[in-house]
Amino acid sequence: MAGDHNRAVKRILVVDDDDDVRVGLVRALSLQDGLEVTAARDGFEAGFFFGVFRPQLVILDMVMPGMDGLDVCARIRHFSDEDGVKIIVLTGYPGCGSNEHSIIAGADLYLTKPQDVSTLVTHIEDLLGE
Repeated sequence: MAGDHNRAVKRILVVDDDDDVRVGLVRALSLQDGLEVTAARDGFEAGFFFGVFRPQLVILDMVMPGMDGLDVCARIRHFSDEDGVKIIVLTGYPGCGSNEHSIIAGADLYLTKPQDVSTLVTHIEDLLGE
């Protein structure tokens, strides 16, 4: 039966102000079976897409103009904790307690850039219970 693949489609929102990273992640993840991916350039766009797209998982850059990743993470947790949304913080600027701060803000996983796509997919599957 083909039902197994259809029910397993997971929506992922990529939030990153770096065009190359954002577009690259969307392209790479969109090639994976069972993933539907969209992207936002900043925290404000993320809020819009979060409400419209209703992702099960958010991949979130830490350093962005306007509203940083920690603020976005905390807002997602505040407004959607009952939905069980998973959050991966993906940053190019590790250190200075970033890991601890992201976990306190509500992230499920903290990773540094660059991140191998196959490793990222494994983390996504682990978090979403695949």
